Amino acid sequence: MTSADEPIEDYLDELYSALPAAARPARRILAEAEDHLREATADGLARGLSESEARREAVTRFGSAARFARASRGSPWRPPTGAVLRDLARAAVPMVAIGLIAIGISGGVAAAMNAVFGATFVGGAPAGAHYAAATCAHFLAIHPGAGTCARAATLENSQDAVALRLPVGALGLLILAVSHLLGRRPTARRTRSTLPEVFLPTLGFVTFGAAGAILTGLVIDGTFVGGAAGRGFYLSGGLVALVTAAAYALPLNRALAGRPLARN
Repeated sequence: MTSADEPIEDYLDELYSALPAAARPARRILAEAEDHLREATADGLARGLSESEARREAVTRFGSAARFARASRGSPWRPPTGAVLRDLARAAVPMVAIGLIAIGISGGVAAAMNAVFGATFVGGAPAGAHYAAATCAHFLAIHPGAGTCARAATLENSQDAVALRLPVGALGLLILAVSHLLGRRPTARRTRSTLPEVFLPTLGFVTFGAAGAILTGLVIDGTFVGGAAGRGFYLSGGLVALVTAAAYALPLNRALAGRPLARN
């Protein structure tokens, strides 16, 4: 039997994907919908329709799966339940950890840029930049061999792009590892998430994609202002953010591909 011959099964698949509910309410709603559809099919058969015609008519008369799912959940303006807040927290922890890891990786990219293109590419200031006397004294005290304030500032900025980001990445790895270990505990409950399957990959794709776009925009803007100087500071972060967004695009595409198309 093909999908075209089973409009009721297709409808129930679509309804299931539209139900961000706990397992027990989801089963109850699906069972209720299936009972109505089977009864409507039997009524169509009694009126002389073929089985496929009766099924299609039952689905058409039943209405949109998305509308039925919304109605079964009641008012859309209800405050989030404890289960929703719990699942949001569970989704936030790995995403925050991945964001921190991405920052750490960008520090590694900045270190590679320092080695390949030089400190000016990562830490250089725009042309005409001026530093206060106290700031210059601070930079020269840290880098006494730099000779000039501008060179000392460049060295400090290029090193900060690495030294300040790597520990952040290590913290992200620690959070992700702890979260993974807690999730594997024998006492950890396995429940169906109240969040749609597309929620987390969509949030990750949009968040990291926006960060990558902003950082890349700063690179482009800075290029017109100061040339190549300092371009690697933002470029290192922008590249990692865009790669992370692309990584989220893969599960997002799978989640969207698995969702039935909405019926008119």
